[in-house]
Amino acid sequence: MVFTGTYEHAIDKKNRLAIPADIRGQIQRSVGAAEGDSVYLYVTLGDDQALSLYTEQGFEQRARELDDSELEAGDLLAYERLLFSLARRVELDRQGRVRLPDNLLKQAGLGAEVVLLGVKDHLEVRDRQSWQEYVQQMLKSQPQMLMNPRRAMRSPRTSAT
Repeated sequence: MVFTGTYEHAIDKKNRLAIPADIRGQIQRSVGAAEGDSVYLYVTLGDDQALSLYTEQGFEQRARELDDSELEAGDLLAYERLLFSLARRVELDRQGRVRLPDNLLKQAGLGAEVVLLGVKDHLEVRDRQSWQEYVQQMLKSQPQMLMNPRRAMRSPRTSAT
């Protein structure tokens, strides 16, 4: 499953964030859930003042990938300790909202005005104003960032000998 898009949203007073209908549908189809079935996501602290949301399958895949990590054992343990201890399993309610844990919102420094970003294998929740400033700064300072996708997928060429 590949998540894309930018959605402006607000976190309500009960710390609930609405997940857009198209993303909910994508998640429900990926897990074979019918309308009204319980669907869960994992939320954890992301990098640079963000929260990361993963599908259950995506979070389990991330955990399996860590088994092959090239990090030193102590660094890997420290990373896993933070990632998994801060992670919470949250349910999409009937209105398509998830309740974000207070401690994670505080750790990420998020207020009510946020954006929900599709970032390939997960979703990110970021401060709206900070995200808009970041995008403008990146487009101005590093316009090549949005290079032709084929250049980003360079594969080593074998030379005939």
